[in-house]
Amino acid sequence: MNSIQTKLDRPIIFRTVDKTVYDSTLTSGSLWLRSSHYYRNIEDQTRADKSEGINGTQCSFPLHFNPPSAQALSLEGNGTIGTEIIPHYIISMHGTSIADKVRQEFGGFTMGVRCLADLSAEILFQVSQQLPVTSYRFGQVAYQRTALSMSHNLNSAALKLDGSPAIAVKSINTDVLRKDPVEPFILQDEWRIAIFTQGYVNNDPKEPLKINVDTKHFYEYIKA
Repeated sequence: MNSIQTKLDRPIIFRTVDKTVYDSTLTSGSLWLRSSHYYRNIEDQTRADKSEGINGTQCSFPLHFNPPSAQALSLEGNGTIGTEIIPHYIISMHGTSIADKVRQEFGGFTMGVRCLADLSAEILFQVSQQLPVTSYRFGQVAYQRTALSMSHNLNSAALKLDGSPAIAVKSINTDVLRKDPVEPFILQDEWRIAIFTQGYVNNDPKEPLKINVDTKHFYEYIKA
């Protein structure tokens, strides 16, 4: 039986994939990073997440806006109001809370990650060899909706209320490490690395960003 091989005082994190990806990662360090657009639109319903890359909230509680010199507006319902996060690529991992059923749906082959910080740093470097990188984040995903704010700054507005000056309704404190609390993601104790880039590979958000990292970042754990 394989044993935990993480660095001391680092989170115990895993990545579950299918056999082909498992073998290529452990033998050559191959990783494919994907954009939020990809995860919103892929056919595999286990991974499809229509709110991926968007910080928003539902208006279950009624909202009434009556800005000066503009028509009043009321909102209430189960739809989502939110803001899309600037272009980025992500790679997802999970902690120990994942259910075996969900793990099998994700491919069933689980490798361990020795140190999330070390892996994040090398992914940042490798991505920067292909695209201009503006920043990066890594850590545990918080499953919660975000708050809304009103602002005269119309950038990234979810709604624009006419008036003089105009007022925007927008998400506040947008964060790539925050997602809507939906299954199966909320059941898997998700962790992720996010790399913010200037644009996408070949200007196509559906195309993977392919890199290779040192295989020492991973270790064998469970083979389906």
